[in-house]
This record gives sequence, structure tokens and C-alpha cells, in this order.
Amino acid sequence: MLEVLQVETTNRCNARCIFCAHNQIKQHGTMSDELYTKILSDAARLDPPPQQFIPMLTGEPFLDRQIVDRIKEARAALPNPEIHLYTNGSLLTENLISQLAEVPGFHLNISANGASVETRRRLTGLDDYEHVASMIDYVDAMCISHTVSLVQHPSITREEEEAFNRRWGKATSNSSCRTPFVFQHLNFAGLTSAPEGTYFTRCIHATSHMTVLWDGRVNLCCMDPLGKQIFGDLNLHTVEEVWCSEGRQYYVKRHEEGKGAECDLCRDCNIFSI
Repeated sequence: MLEVLQVETTNRCNARCIFCAHNQIKQHGTMSDELYTKILSDAARLDPPPQQFIPMLTGEPFLDRQIVDRIKEARAALPNPEIHLYTNGSLLTENLISQLAEVPGFHLNISANGASVETRRRLTGLDDYEHVASMIDYVDAMCISHTVSLVQHPSITREEEEAFNRRWGKATSNSSCRTPFVFQHLNFAGLTSAPEGTYFTRCIHATSHMTVLWDGRVNLCCMDPLGKQIFGDLNLHTVEEVWCSEGRQYYVKRHEEGKGAECDLCRDCNIFSI
């Protein structure tokens, strides 16, 4: 069953994160209004509809100038699913945050990647820690459910991780839903680091998630930013048709059987292991 639908409205990014495969993407673009609306319409006809909608994949979503309107469009088309958005926070403003606070069932993850100017700069190439910190506190004050995250890159020291948890475990609002979260350092199915043996047996990204690139191609998952494994094109087919396609269901079946390591890309991925 399709539980999580993740749609890349843009794959452009203003960061140069040392843990990300974004620098290997050759073609950049932003999804058309027509395609985005079609995907939402397809998703609304599913029975049951997805439990979660994520309007981003590899890029920085606020480089899509329509992202807030698109989130509101998604809420209108899909009244019940949670809407989650992941951002590096660099382009957040009080006005954008205030608009997002009006969207019910919305959750924001801000990738602070550190509790200091130096740590954030080293991990992301961005020199904007103080701005992002103030925007996170404004998100908190507006009572938006949110997570503040750090990627556990090998260069992160124990002291830096402890400082991160101390800083972002503090809330500015009595009704805050803030959670600091340390993400596993991922290898994007072997794109950013060589596999160290076989990881996979079973993965929820294969069995219950669908990811869509900005041009409408349905790729394997969030660990396949280059679209090495494509199951279909939503310009030509519906979400349900691609989800039920033979190629997509092959991956579902292999992972449900605990044989995910038999699948291309999955055998090199370290995202989860069950």
C-alpha cells in the first residue's frame, strides 16, 4: 500500500552539504503547475490515500517560489494526510513561517546541522547559522510542529553532537513540538561512499513510499536522486498505474520477503536494515 508520497517540486539547492549527492545531479528544474496538480489529483483518488505527503526530495524546497501555495494546494486536495517538509532553513522568513502556521497537519524539519557557525558552515557550506537559528525559534514561537536535525557525518565530534542536542532541545514556547534529531549518515545507495557489505533485507521506502522527480519520473526512493531506477512517468500515467506496475511491485515483493539485497541499488544502500 502506498503510504508516503514524496514529490520533488524542485531539485535546485543553495547548499553544498558534504554528506549529500546533490552535486552529482546534472539537470536541474522545477515541476510545472500542471504536473503537480495532476499528481495531487491522482493521489486523492487512491483508496486509501497516502498517509503522508512530502513536497520535496533532494533540493531546497524554498527555492521553489510557489512552495507555500503548493503546500496549501496539497492540503486542499488531500485533507487528511500529514504534510512534512524538509529545509536547510536558509530561505525561511517570518512571513513564510506565518503562512505555514495556517496549514493544519503540517510538520517542518529544519536541517540546522550544528549548534555553531563553524559546524554548520563545514557541513553545508552555508554561512547563515544565526539567521537560521532565529528562524527556528520563530517556528517554535508560532507553535508549528517541527524537528531540528543534524546529519551524523563522520567529521562530527561527540562534543558537537552534544552541543546540538543541548541547543535544539530547548523550546521557546510552552506549546512547542520541537524535537532535536540526529540523522544517520547515509550513502545514497553508494553514490557518496562505498558500501561496507550488504545492508538490506527489508525497507519501508521500497514497500510503502513513492518518490517523484521534478520532471515527473518516478524513481526508486529518496536515496536515488539521479533516477538510476525509474518505474514510470506521471506525465503519461497515474500514480496508481505506476505504483501497481510490474517493475515497482518487483521491489515491493523482494523487500516484503526480506530479499531487498537482490534489488539493484538497494544492495549498496545503508539507509535502514530490518
